[in-house]
Amino acid sequence: MLRFKGLIFDKDGTLFHFQESWGSWLDEVLNDICEKSISKKRQLSKILGFNFSKKKFFEDSPFIAGTTEEFLASIESFSDNLKGKELEEFINSKLMQLVQKPVGDLKVLFEYLKSKKILLGIATNDNEIPCKSQLEKEGIIKYFDFIAGSDSGYGFKPEIGQLEAFCRSLNLKPREVAMIGDSTHDLVAAKKAGLYAIGVLTGVAKRSELELYADKILKSIKDLPVFLNL
Repeated sequence: MLRFKGLIFDKDGTLFHFQESWGSWLDEVLNDICEKSISKKRQLSKILGFNFSKKKFFEDSPFIAGTTEEFLASIESFSDNLKGKELEEFINSKLMQLVQKPVGDLKVLFEYLKSKKILLGIATNDNEIPCKSQLEKEGIIKYFDFIAGSDSGYGFKPEIGQLEAFCRSLNLKPREVAMIGDSTHDLVAAKKAGLYAIGVLTGVAKRSELELYADKILKSIKDLPVFLNL
């Protein structure tokens, strides 16, 4: 029987459905950056692995597991008016406006996990402040003992700095922790850090991709209590 003292979650595609949350957001950002130039939008969409007519991401989109810094580097040359710090501030302001679609009742899930004395964390390739804002809006930030974004100083997935920091800060051994995520970046990081790797299917990646790195695949985080026999 599996018993974990800590669970660390990816955010996008894991706590929140990926396509439904990010598709419309990116389409709006592309319109702003490209100033409604269809040719520019088409070029940038190709770079980002995005079908703008359907507002859907392709499975190999670099946006899915990329950092905000990588996203900025991809779009800057397409922006005539916003560069450098101004572009970063614009994207961060747009991130604060993102409307996420949660995977089930997150308050109920995390309340239950905390009642079992499990330490909880977030490791996202999003920036820390927008991440915290989104968790705050959903009313679940209070459940997390550790939150790290790609700009928090621990690096970003698939590297293991965020996961090591979670274990270190909460005095947990890697074997006592499971990482839950929707992308291969999440699961690769988990395996490299010595954590149990749980894949979920609420992102863009298919089961066949995740199975290469996961110890277990669940349909969504809603299945965690049953799987963990809590």
